[in-house]
Amino acid sequence: MVFRRGSKPGRNSGSFGLFPVSENAEFFRYGSIHRNSYLNAPQALTPYLSALDDPQLLFAGQLTGVEGYTESAATGMLAGINLARVLAGDAPLLPPPTTMLGALYRYLRETEPARFQPMNANFGLMEPLRIRRATSSRRKRRSPSVRLRT
Repeated sequence: MVFRRGSKPGRNSGSFGLFPVSENAEFFRYGSIHRNSYLNAPQALTPYLSALDDPQLLFAGQLTGVEGYTESAATGMLAGINLARVLAGDAPLLPPPTTMLGALYRYLRETEPARFQPMNANFGLMEPLRIRRATSSRRKRRSPSVRLRT
């Protein structure tokens, strides 16, 4: 059964009565409820998103304060990798802050806990690239990839 978000009272009211548990229910307002539950990562988690008191209890996805399918999947994959590393006695990995995942992890661990809110991946989280300007005509002719390495 499909219920439309933000429906008018007449649209879904007959449908709700089809459920035996709700045949005598009264509906005061129709609409939708969406609530994200998440941990205050800067306060409650280690830099690699494990519980402060249990390094083998790792968190990922929306619960850590990331929003989005890709962000959740990426934190889940890294949680799996890090759990395997911790169980093998190796140190967990943190992606470098110059990557989008690394910038998200930095946000999750360095944001002031009182101001923490879930976050999508966005370029505002990343540090500006340090690119030297071309100073000579010879350097200007080189490809950008060569300029970045020198």
